[in-house]
Amino acid sequence: MNKNIQLVKGTHDIYGDEIKKFNFIIEKFYSVTEKFNFHQVQTPIIEHQDLFTRSVGEHTDIVSKEMYSFTDKGDSTICLRPEATSSIARLVASEYQSGSMRISTHGPMFRRERPQKGRYRQFHQINLENMGEKSPYLDFEIILIANNLLNELGIDNKHFKLILNSLGSQEDQKNYSKILIDYLTQYKSKLSETSLSRLEKNPLRILDSKDEQDKEILKNAPFISENLSQESTHYFNQLKELLENNGIDFTIDHKLVRGLDYYTDTAFEFQTNEDKRQNAILAGGRYDKLISLISTRDIPGIGWAAGVERLMSLVQVKNQKEDKFKVLFAVQNEQFLHNSKILNQIYNLDCIHEVKINKNIKKIFTYADKNNFDFILLIGEEEESKNKIILKNLNTKEQKIFDQSEIKLLNEIR
Repeated sequence: MNKNIQLVKGTHDIYGDEIKKFNFIIEKFYSVTEKFNFHQVQTPIIEHQDLFTRSVGEHTDIVSKEMYSFTDKGDSTICLRPEATSSIARLVASEYQSGSMRISTHGPMFRRERPQKGRYRQFHQINLENMGEKSPYLDFEIILIANNLLNELGIDNKHFKLILNSLGSQEDQKNYSKILIDYLTQYKSKLSETSLSRLEKNPLRILDSKDEQDKEILKNAPFISENLSQESTHYFNQLKELLENNGIDFTIDHKLVRGLDYYTDTAFEFQTNEDKRQNAILAGGRYDKLISLISTRDIPGIGWAAGVERLMSLVQVKNQKEDKFKVLFAVQNEQFLHNSKILNQIYNLDCIHEVKINKNIKKIFTYADKNNFDFILLIGEEEESKNKIILKNLNTKEQKIFDQSEIKLLNEIR
């Protein structure tokens, strides 16, 4: 038996510089979205499996292949949430009264997919959802916020692009599915195994197939945009006009369908060219019938999600100076801490501090330098006997000696 327990495959620890990036992204997300009057919520990590079977779609890869599910002691089929929008929809179905519910959230999601760079089986997402009302302006606004966030994160818009499509209404999708099936049926013998299984169950998903043979077949496939109702076409044109008038560039991709069954009308992705295997960094769309799939209510909505780990690979966080100075309080004799009341004085300083016990002065200074401390407060054996303390400024290299009772003066030294 291996005594060294390892990480579960597809998971990772976040620490050091990576946790700084993680926190930077989360903080920017909430600061940007709060300006648009979005409010944070948190939903459970575990949900009834039926929530995702009915919303995401039982024939999607997420539900049929990737979901972590189990039967609990009460014989309920429970799963770890693979995405957050369905959980938010459940919340809104229960709590919605009128107007818009403007919701932001973040947290861990779980999918048993093939681990690769920037993609894990436990991963974190930031989600923005606006449920309760429908208009081209709200679609524009949700895309604008995403654009603003990427800029705030320092991801230059020269390095990402907005991809846009309209999936039309549910009725449009039904009509288009028949047209697409008719077209693809003549190529059944050449379709990949995955696309063949989707042909009857979920033909729109074939449009985002990664199989090269499928891509070749789809080059001449009819576009959904050519088969939209007049109402859906007008709605999409209004959105494009808002984006153009506000300086947000976009490219139309007629094959963009997203991976979840609940999307209608607007679908979009922000993509980067830095990694062709995973070029989507933020994506979403409108889902007006989602809540009706999981409840008796009919409430429209639009939103997006972004993988935090994916964003972490793109952002650079500068080592900014802390607002509060950092003090390493070092003693050579541990017993001194037991007999002295100096710890309370240290704790009351307006600073970031750490207590270090080590007889080796050189190791104390090495540790302080490695961890970016501004000051060392040192009490060695000699200082202990004389009731003194050494203050070493690690930035200026200045050193002072003063009485231990005067330690509070450090607040004025910086």
